[in-house]
Amino acid sequence: MDTTTELMSAEEEEVICGLYEGYSTQRFIIITVCTTVALFGVFANLLLMAVFRRSLPSSIFLATLATCDCLICLTYTLLFGVDAGIWYRKNTALFFLYHRYIVPVFFIAKVVQFAIPFILILITFERYLWTCSEPRRQMFSAIFNERGRIVTVIFVWFFSVALRFPVLYAMKVKTFPGCDDYFRSESVAGTSFAATEAYEIYDFHVITAIQMIFPFVVLLLLNFTIIKRLVAEKRENVNILFSSVAVSSEIVQNEDAEDDDIDCSVDVDMPRHRPSIFHTFVLALRESSRSKRSQLRNAIYTMLAIVTSYLVCNGVHLFLTILERFDPSYLYDSVDSSQSSTFYIVLSDTVSICYMISSAIRILIYAKCNPKLRQEISDYVKREKSIETNSS
Repeated sequence: MDTTTELMSAEEEEVICGLYEGYSTQRFIIITVCTTVALFGVFANLLLMAVFRRSLPSSIFLATLATCDCLICLTYTLLFGVDAGIWYRKNTALFFLYHRYIVPVFFIAKVVQFAIPFILILITFERYLWTCSEPRRQMFSAIFNERGRIVTVIFVWFFSVALRFPVLYAMKVKTFPGCDDYFRSESVAGTSFAATEAYEIYDFHVITAIQMIFPFVVLLLLNFTIIKRLVAEKRENVNILFSSVAVSSEIVQNEDAEDDDIDCSVDVDMPRHRPSIFHTFVLALRESSRSKRSQLRNAIYTMLAIVTSYLVCNGVHLFLTILERFDPSYLYDSVDSSQSSTFYIVLSDTVSICYMISSAIRILIYAKCNPKLRQEISDYVKREKSIETNSS
């Protein structure tokens, strides 16, 4: 009995083939559709980068965000789109190439994923300063002047690379020469460094707090403060509007009373003077009120887009990270432990798709919430088409 148990344990410990997730037709279709969206995101963010390049360095935060979004979409294509093509088409050359670049591309994805929320914080904080007084804006002028923007972006990139650099030493491509299936003869696996307690604490507690929890709380508070201030400004403008209307009406009534005192028997056309300056002022305030309402809507849309995308992405990602850390048995197939369970495949795909889509549709959010940027994109496309037509 003891001998049989020892043999079974030895067989369980012996891993012949690499871990793989498997591809059903449904999953292949989903990944293919998402890869198409990712390719759209690559070109859309390249377009944004070209538009923002014209106003550098004042737009360097937006240009950096577009660069990050472009890289997220590109790495999704290389990591998931190519992988789906390998398994579904059984392309041996692509399988070999894929396992040569997967570790550095995965590292790039982790760095960019880490940097995006901090770039968003910089953009949102700058918008917050627009609602502040001049002394408060001057306090942060060193960060948001032309040189300060460049230095800040360089620091964010350096900070992101430094904190995610351990990823390069935490994973490797492991070969399985005894595996009969060529498409399972290589697989990404964790290194002995990744199994240390120090790295597990760092990767789970430290990175989760810095990358997920901190940015979400900061973005939520900043956008809430901005909307609160815009609402207060709108109420103030409405009060000014009503006050100006009351003053204008009182002056009109006084002039009408003065006109009635004039001798009407004199057949002379007397010009009626009206306080046109007040009417102009009222109209200007109405236009300002409309602008504030539009600005308020834009802030609300932006907040909803940012907070919702990070709530979904970070929430699902955090849930997946917790499951992976506790390593439950239901993450693996009950029959073959070298295969991922359907639950784990769906959950991990959902995390990747959420991050990719939030980056791919950023241009649509800008186009909806920022009329000025929408016009700049339209003008750039028209100008490029005109140049292409003239050259041909």
